[in-house]
Amino acid sequence: MTDRLSGKRVHFIGVGGISMSALARIARSLGATVSGSDRAESEAFLSLRSEGYDVWIGSRPERAAASDLTVYTAAIPEGDPERIAAADRAISRASFLAEISALFDKTVAVAGTHGKTTVSAMIACVAAAAGESFSAHIGGVVRNFDSNILLAGDRLFVTEACEYRDSFLSLSPDLAIVLNVEKDHSDWFRRPEDLDRSFTRFVSRVRDGGTAILGEGVSSHVDVCENEHIRILRYGEDFGYERAEGGGFYLTVKGEPRRYFLTHAKGMHNLYNAAIAAYACLLMGIREDAVRMGLAAFLGVKRRYEYMGNTAGGAAVVHDYAHHPTEIAAVMRVAREETEGRVIVAFEPHTFSRTAALFDEFVSVLSDADVVVMLPTYSARETPAAGVDARTLFCALRAKERYYFSDYEAAKRAIDRIARSRDEVLILGAGGIEELGELFDSDCV
Repeated sequence: MTDRLSGKRVHFIGVGGISMSALARIARSLGATVSGSDRAESEAFLSLRSEGYDVWIGSRPERAAASDLTVYTAAIPEGDPERIAAADRAISRASFLAEISALFDKTVAVAGTHGKTTVSAMIACVAAAAGESFSAHIGGVVRNFDSNILLAGDRLFVTEACEYRDSFLSLSPDLAIVLNVEKDHSDWFRRPEDLDRSFTRFVSRVRDGGTAILGEGVSSHVDVCENEHIRILRYGEDFGYERAEGGGFYLTVKGEPRRYFLTHAKGMHNLYNAAIAAYACLLMGIREDAVRMGLAAFLGVKRRYEYMGNTAGGAAVVHDYAHHPTEIAAVMRVAREETEGRVIVAFEPHTFSRTAALFDEFVSVLSDADVVVMLPTYSARETPAAGVDARTLFCALRAKERYYFSDYEAAKRAIDRIARSRDEVLILGAGGIEELGELFDSDCV
């Protein structure tokens, strides 16, 4: 791949996605001349532009036709003009990531419905603390590195493994981590057995002599009875964790003394994430003191319980990428611990199909908020015909107080009016709703 990329022109369709922007940076670090397109500006897109990358909004098929290699995301249809222009020089994001991972001696791939970004980032921070020769491809901006990649050697590669459209089946990791398996991406996984089959196939792709870590409840979804060539380690059987008083947790490993680790990441879900990361790093042979240092130094990932400022009434405004009912529930639990006042949730549903598939779960979790401010659905790759829209969800809520707004500015004005000093405002969603959080001035009192 190094020889293939050096001096070559590589074009990325959908370059504004956080994963694609990371791959664009890796390609340039390997000597490629990089260009990229997307349909709308995003923070990742603007970051690339500010770094001098040749990126643009809209379609320029002639540029793709002139490239030596074109990489497209799973959301890009076969009929996309740039993809057509690239012809047989076009490959999927998943295939490109697999070729990148093949450059390294070992690959750690983190999969699961929730927590992939956080656990990948934690492992990267530990590897950095240990002075490992490694590189990382993260689905979010890690605050310790102020980037979604870290290039610090070629022995170990740490990456997220996304299940959407079976993208993770391109990887053949030495260590596979499956954090959890829940219903999601219903536009691809039509039936529960389809989801289970994909995760089973992912675990089956672990290289001979490798290891798979199965998180809480994962064993009921993944059939590993025919995987004699790899080691299978299960949460609750081979390892676990206990919450420690005063912060942190004890990692418990079967047949070994328990070990204490500290993490400043908020919430029980992040203690679980940190325990998985610690266990994985110890299995990789990283020194215990480096694991302890790396986890304690972890500053978090942008868009994961990120403080954005205050409302006019003095309430803290926090943004989180949560867009699945389980994730929303976890963030709301943290908010209840953090504030004596009300929890105000501003939510932008992400895709019509997800809203339809998890409709009852969304209604249940959002109805637990004291106040809900609903925004229109972020459609991503879909049309309204794909499922249920935000207004339908809004009408079904049982929250004590609820509002619907069609734009971020109107929602911001309403939240300023509603929120009081001891409240906490959660800005939740995986689409463009971060723009709402950025409207709040940290100096506003």
